[in-house]
Amino acid sequence: MFGDAPWYGLGGLVAAFRSRFPDVRLRVVGQNSFEVADAVRSGELEAGLIVLPVDDTGLDVRPVMRGEILYASADRARTRAPVTIEQLAEWPLILYDARFGWSDPTRSMLLEAAQRRGLRIEPVVEVEHLMAALDLAARGVGATIVDEIVTLADQYPPELHAVKFAEPLHNTFAFITRTGAQLSPATREVVSLAQNMVVDMASSLSRAGRGRTRSRR
Repeated sequence: MFGDAPWYGLGGLVAAFRSRFPDVRLRVVGQNSFEVADAVRSGELEAGLIVLPVDDTGLDVRPVMRGEILYASADRARTRAPVTIEQLAEWPLILYDARFGWSDPTRSMLLEAAQRRGLRIEPVVEVEHLMAALDLAARGVGATIVDEIVTLADQYPPELHAVKFAEPLHNTFAFITRTGAQLSPATREVVSLAQNMVVDMASSLSRAGRGRTRSRR
């Protein structure tokens, strides 16, 4: 799964699997989506839940959900209206997935949006993990970007306010398997539970009201 899966209900998935199959060992690998795609393609992993786009050579890709990407800042004044790419390029920005840089699917969407306008996005801080980026944003070091589902998590910093982009950006989540591969019974069960996890996420987003500004105190 993508590295930030714990923010998307991974704990519930693992607990449900262990409850049903206490004698089966479970290995869940958290990597960047393009790394997961390479591992599934090579047969190292049986299946993956990733964020698109990735190189789909040798893969069966099944999109399952979209989540809107939001701008998150402790500065309420900067979240009173949808944020433009021009503002994103100008204001201090903190980005995660430092090791993968612009190869990360979400970051690549920002890069493409900026390049279409002849702009450069140069983060003031890059960190590896989403939690670190959120913590720094909550301290006022800069702003960051988050998938809308993250703003509903209990551990989302209450100091942060989130708003959509003027030109909406979305993460598309997808299940991937190697083309023609037969999944083991255990992995089929994990995929089934992951599908339920995605349904729960979509339901949470629907209840929260997709696309509206979120501000938590």
